[in-house]
Amino acid sequence: MWSAAAVLACALAMLGRSEHRFPPINLVETAPRGASRNVEAFVTRDPGVIHIVTSAATFQEVARYRYECGPRAAVAKLASVLVHEEWHLRHGADERGAYSAQLTALAALGFDEFTSVYGGVKRSMLARLAKPPQIASLGTPDGRR
Repeated sequence: MWSAAAVLACALAMLGRSEHRFPPINLVETAPRGASRNVEAFVTRDPGVIHIVTSAATFQEVARYRYECGPRAAVAKLASVLVHEEWHLRHGADERGAYSAQLTALAALGFDEFTSVYGGVKRSMLARLAKPPQIASLGTPDGRR
């Protein structure tokens, strides 16, 4: 089983970025109270930090893998989650923009609309955009969704 730091390093490497070229990232075991049921990450502001939920299914799939930085689709999904949350830190609470950045990142990593990882993110986007905005997604100080 890979350490949480190694899993994060795999996702950043897939993006071709280092932790020094990314907003601060904090690894947490659980999501905060009131967060969406399947939350994989969230942001807080002042200071801006991306929090990755290490108990989330995608993170755990990468951590359990026997070989370095795999399975590739799960690492790409985690990398795209980082891009999604980075978008929120830089541009605000708009989910359409954050999901667009996430899907663009997946496509750049070789996962197009015909792959299950891209399709899963797109389904999440459509489900999220179909819901009325939650108070937390309207720009609360902790940025939870």
